[in-house]
Amino acid sequence: MERTLKRAMAAGILGLASVLGFGTTCAYFTYVREVRNRFTVGHNEITITEEYDPPDEIVPGEDTAFAKRVQVENTGTVPCYVRVRLEYSDSGMKEFCTNVLGEHRAPADQWGDRIGEFSGGRWVFGEDGYYYYRDALEPGERTSLLLEKVEISVPEGEEERIREFEILVYGESVQTLINQRGPDGQQTAVVAEDYREAWDQILHENIRGGGEA
Repeated sequence: MERTLKRAMAAGILGLASVLGFGTTCAYFTYVREVRNRFTVGHNEITITEEYDPPDEIVPGEDTAFAKRVQVENTGTVPCYVRVRLEYSDSGMKEFCTNVLGEHRAPADQWGDRIGEFSGGRWVFGEDGYYYYRDALEPGERTSLLLEKVEISVPEGEEERIREFEILVYGESVQTLINQRGPDGQQTAVVAEDYREAWDQILHENIRGGGEA
């Protein structure tokens, strides 16, 4: 049983690594719970929901704003935790961007430092570059907004630095259940105490297992 669980978790991580984009992305992890000596298996799946209205033109010396509303919805059948990565296709253009959430705004390269405050503690920026949503999502639930709007301000005289760019949104999810080994060596599924415990176990198991059978 242990080898089966390890294989399932490793396969889930590999599946995540191959999915990258900024429309929707889904992540699958085996969800196992013992009920009267039977195992039921489900999958978690997420969808990145975006309202994106890019500007037609960026004019030096003028502020250009456009909608970029980013949320994640649990479209699967089991509870899950999610994390999101925001990437700018052109790092030079990122310097000119200011992110906005409600009445809060901060330079794009400082967004991770401020998101905890701006989101009321719902989003947390990790050292690995991911934005973690602290609360578990039940099927059909959405996260609060991670981003609402982007403002671009290119100084006059720097027209040559303007480039076409995209803000890429990459999402991952993990089940809320983790494996716990009992005194007899048997593994059972229990609910993780928080998002950190859920992510720590699945990432640790994948590294340790290395995708072994």
